[in-house]
Amino acid sequence: MAHVTELFLDDDCIEMSGGITRRIQQPEKYPLNPVLKPEYWWEGKLLQASCALYDKEEKLFKLWMRAGRGFGKNPFIDGHELYTTYGTSRDGIVWERPNLGLLELAGKKDHNVILTGGVYPKLPHQGKKGWIENVIKNPHPTCENDKYVCAYYDMKNRGFFLGFSSDGVRWEKEKEPFWQTPLDLTNWGDDAISNMIYDRLKNKWVMYRRVIPQESERLVARPEDETWKMPDRIMRVMGYAESEDLKEWKNHQIILSPDADDDPDIEFYALSLYIYEGVYVGYLWIYHMVHHLSFIDMQLVTSRDGIHFTRCCRKETFLPAGPRGSFDYMACMSYQSEPIVVNNSIYFYYTASNFDHYKSYLRKDAVASIGLARSPRDRFVYLETGHPEPCRLVTKPFVVKDPNLYINAATWPRGSIKTEVLSRDWKPLPGFEAHNSRAVRGNNLANPVHWNRKDGLGSLIGQEIRLKFNMVNARLYAMTFADEEQKSVPLPKLQGSFSFIADYPVE
Repeated sequence: MAHVTELFLDDDCIEMSGGITRRIQQPEKYPLNPVLKPEYWWEGKLLQASCALYDKEEKLFKLWMRAGRGFGKNPFIDGHELYTTYGTSRDGIVWERPNLGLLELAGKKDHNVILTGGVYPKLPHQGKKGWIENVIKNPHPTCENDKYVCAYYDMKNRGFFLGFSSDGVRWEKEKEPFWQTPLDLTNWGDDAISNMIYDRLKNKWVMYRRVIPQESERLVARPEDETWKMPDRIMRVMGYAESEDLKEWKNHQIILSPDADDDPDIEFYALSLYIYEGVYVGYLWIYHMVHHLSFIDMQLVTSRDGIHFTRCCRKETFLPAGPRGSFDYMACMSYQSEPIVVNNSIYFYYTASNFDHYKSYLRKDAVASIGLARSPRDRFVYLETGHPEPCRLVTKPFVVKDPNLYINAATWPRGSIKTEVLSRDWKPLPGFEAHNSRAVRGNNLANPVHWNRKDGLGSLIGQEIRLKFNMVNARLYAMTFADEEQKSVPLPKLQGSFSFIADYPVE
């Protein structure tokens, strides 16, 4: 069944939104969080969600985790500070850490560590570091051994490397990094945050990486950068590069930076991003740098080309950090090459830390674990009616291609949404006026839009129209055009939040 969904993350399809406000739909945190925490000798006191994936063929949740760090005077395990472990789950909540025995660690093989790294000679006090940041199921594998592709960081030769695998567990690592920035070659800091995806809209591999403004003129390192002196002000911003073949990387540029409308104490720590319903949906890690009160939370961003971004409701938080001292005082979203949507729910896995980012190693009780949050399908933001009425949303003109229209919406008691079809010059089409519209009420992921004596838009295929939504006490999350009928997906009545325990209906 073919369909096209508009999520209303930006104003790309909106002509007018009188009396209507866009707001963030925060995902709901699992009440029994954390779903994973350090429990075994090789995990130290740190277990972070590096990359999450749902394998539809195996019906299995997969999670690549960064682990191995202690805090205080002895942060190392067998000389390692950070490496990658692996886990799986059938339901996304109860996880298994398989005893893989792939490599020796502290003279033992009874663990699920799958990838390690080396020591940077100029910073030996940081120990051995090497971890997977991103895992992608290769859309164009050339053999069984490159069914999975990963981007990983290795402290020994700082920069990002590629790895290839038949199962996502046993990796063949490349010997040279495919992207080193000038900062990678210095001994005054590292830049070890990235997100690589296969961009199926461009048919290219794309890398989103944390960089600094001083690298803007030249984002690829040269040997002389080893002597680069530390600037007087370093700032974390987001960089970009792309490749058609995973060999030659082009179009390096900075794409996202804090601006004068941001609070002065924030920087952009990282960007988690994937393609969802034909647009780029991203989670921007906001690093709040108040001295001795430093933490990270998430803002929602979107793009139509993967380079120019809109920060959705930029003063609202998408995934908030918990209160100071809680298990998720810092909340950092994991990377995903594709969205995880199972049983009409979007799953978000995030690293949850109970400590400040600043001098975290001083905390004796510091621990990092993994939390889970979830939202109903397609619900990232909503357009909510305000005051005074009338509240109207009018789309830009478009050509009708599919006969069925559905809206993902919710209304309070006495609320409703009526849909009117207009011509390009805003005139109601006969039979599709507001008084002929069947009012949508309740809370449903797929409300069918009908008119009296007309089931849908079938008679208008090929015509250019606008849609006008007449909204009263309502929230509109998304609209979908489909070539076949979709199943209704009712949810509990709108009362301000959704129940996490009650599963949404299976698709």
